Amino acid sequence: MLYSKKNKLKLKPFFTAKDFLEGKKIFFKLPKTVILMPSAEMGKFLKGHVKKHYNLFSDIDLINDNIAVVHNFSVGAPLCVFIAEQLAALGVENFILIGVAGAIGKNLKINQKVLCTGAFADEGTSRHYVSETLVKPSKELSAKLADLSENKGYTWTTDAIFCETKNEVAFYEKQGAQTVEMEAAALFAFAKKRGLKAAAVFIISDLLNSSKWDALPDRKLNARTLAGLIFDIAKKFD
Repeated sequence: MLYSKKNKLKLKPFFTAKDFLEGKKIFFKLPKTVILMPSAEMGKFLKGHVKKHYNLFSDIDLINDNIAVVHNFSVGAPLCVFIAEQLAALGVENFILIGVAGAIGKNLKINQKVLCTGAFADEGTSRHYVSETLVKPSKELSAKLADLSENKGYTWTTDAIFCETKNEVAFYEKQGAQTVEMEAAALFAFAKKRGLKAAAVFIISDLLNSSKWDALPDRKLNARTLAGLIFDIAKKFD
């Protein structure tokens, strides 16, 4: 038997990210906006653009006074939110998730960009923050990113990349999902619970919108697109 999540959402946590950082004597201050990039190591693309570097279970690179890039950490909702909680304790208010995603939408192609308008929470982290199964991003932050993407739609957030089935793909596509990935719902849920803002833009890395799975043969193409997206977003906060 598990403890009721409905009851849990009304309760205070045993300790917070602020307590955790104080215990480790981590006190530096960050800009209000960060770009979060799970599984991506952007060091070579950011070379020459970094004003200050920190490490906190990830690489944190300030590229101007108003925005930092948080990268080089593994995929998955728990780690993404674990890092986001600490970033919030260090002053971050706006979280922009960018990364690769699988295509569910029938017309999507490899390396296209998709603005996320909501996330179906099919992972374990979000339910510790909110009760909704469809979690929405910040309208204000999403609007600021809208012109950077050719497409928009919901995403399906899952914990188990190797357990995605054709039945699930068809089910979520009928409900408006364009992509599948592993962090968005949890990040949106965390932001809603903490009174912060979160948004997401994905780059298509593989296709689940046909009878056979198809993946990008050259991952460097996605990396270059992600790097370009970093600087396009940074200009909006310069």
